Amino acid sequence: MRIGFSFDIFYPETNGVITATINLAINLIKLGHEIWFFVPDNKAFQEDTIENGIHIIHIKGMPSTIYKSMRMIPFYGWYLYPYLWKYKIDIVHNTSPWLMGWAMNHAARRLHIPSIATHHTLIDNPIYIKYALKSDKLSYAAQDAIWTVVFNPFYRLTWMATAPNRSTCRQISDKFPLLDVRYISNGIDTDKFDPELEETPLPKQIPPTWLGNKTFLYIGRIGYEKSIDVTVEAFSKCLEKNPDAKLILVGGGPAEESLKRQIEKLNIEKSVLMTGLIPNAELVGSKVLTKVCAFATASLSENQAITVIEALCAGAPILCANIENMTNLVDSEEGWFFRGGDIDDMARKMDYILNHPEERDLKAKAAGKKRILFNGMNVAREFEKTYKDLMEMKKNGFFVEKGKEKAEKYYYGPEAVREKPTKREIKKAQKLASRDMKSLKKKSKRTNI
Repeated sequence: MRIGFSFDIFYPETNGVITATINLAINLIKLGHEIWFFVPDNKAFQEDTIENGIHIIHIKGMPSTIYKSMRMIPFYGWYLYPYLWKYKIDIVHNTSPWLMGWAMNHAARRLHIPSIATHHTLIDNPIYIKYALKSDKLSYAAQDAIWTVVFNPFYRLTWMATAPNRSTCRQISDKFPLLDVRYISNGIDTDKFDPELEETPLPKQIPPTWLGNKTFLYIGRIGYEKSIDVTVEAFSKCLEKNPDAKLILVGGGPAEESLKRQIEKLNIEKSVLMTGLIPNAELVGSKVLTKVCAFATASLSENQAITVIEALCAGAPILCANIENMTNLVDSEEGWFFRGGDIDDMARKMDYILNHPEERDLKAKAAGKKRILFNGMNVAREFEKTYKDLMEMKKNGFFVEKGKEKAEKYYYGPEAVREKPTKREIKKAQKLASRDMKSLKKKSKRTNI
C-alpha cells in the first residue's frame, strides 16, 4: 500500500508525534509499503527523503502566529490532488486535526481515498488553546467549543480514528458514537535500548559531573503545555533539603526564555542545566537515562508521551502526575505519582526519591521490562491490519458525508463511481488539479510564501 501521512509541525521541530510516526513509517516500509510525509515547507528543512525511504512532500503556507513551526494553508486541499494522483496514495493518515489534516481529508474525500486519523495531541487542553488565544480565561472558555470548531469538521471526513490511550479513545467515541475508534499504542525502536549495546560518548552539552543518583532529568519539548515551570518550582523546594540535587532539562521550544527567567528568579542556576536540543540518537546511545535518579515530568497534557516510553525502555523510573493518561502508561512498580499541578506534593516526592535509593533501583528494573510492550514492528502490524480494513470498507462502497457526490463531481462527472477511472477521466482530473496548483502558486507569489 501507499500511505500518505500529514503533519502540521515537522522538522526542524521535534516532538513525540514526529518520533512515533517516523518509527511507524520505518516499520511499514520494512513490511513492504511505500510512505509519503506531507509537511509544512520550512527553509531550515528541505530534504526530499529521510530514513532511506520516507518521501517528503513540502507544502507551502503562510507563517502562523499560533506556533512558530506551523504554517497556515487553505484547508480544502485542492493543491494536494496532484500529489495524491501522482503517487497513487491508497490511505491518508492524519497525525493532527488542524489545517494540514483538514486539507488531506477534503482531498481524500474528493478522490475517494480512505482517511484515518491518530489522535495524538490533546489540543482541547486549555494550555494548547492558549497558543492561539493568548489568554488563560479565553482558553478555558473555549475548551468545549474546540470540539465543535476543530474536531467536528475534521472527524466527519475521517473514516476511522485511533488513539494511543484508552481514555482518549473513550472520549472520541463519546463525541462521535458512529466513528470506528481503535486503541493502538505508539511504538518505538526498542532494539536501541538493549542493555547489551555498546555505550556511546555523552553529548557535549551534558558534563559527566551532572549525572548521578541525585539528578532528575526531563527530555522533551520545552513548551508551556509540559508544565516544566511546575517541575522547576518543585525542584527549588526540594533543594532546600537536598542542596546537592540537580535537574537537567533537555529540549527546545517556546517556553525556554520564561524558564530561564524563572530559574534566575529562584536563584537555582547552579543546580539546573538547560541543554537545548540534543539528537535522540546521542541521548539513547550514551545511556544517559540510566545515569540519573529519575525521569521527572509535571505535564498534564500528555496522551501517550514518547519520552516517557523511552525512559521506561531505558530503565529509568518515572516521577509524574497522578492522572489517567499517565497512570495508563506508568504503574506504581515503575514510578511515583504526585497530585497534578501540586508543587509541594511533587517536591515531597522528589525528596522521597532522593532518600530511598534502594526503592529507586527496584523501580528501574521494573521499568526496563516494559520494552516489549512498545515494539515498533508490532505496532506497525496493527496499523497494517487497520489499513487493510479501510481498503475493505472502500471496496464495499463506504463513503464519508457527501463523499460520493464530491468524488463524482471531481473526477467521474455525473456517472457512478467506478473502481478504475478511464484514461479520459484521469486526464480531466489531472487538468483540473494542475489548474488548481497553478492558482495556488500565484497566490503564494503574491503573499511571499
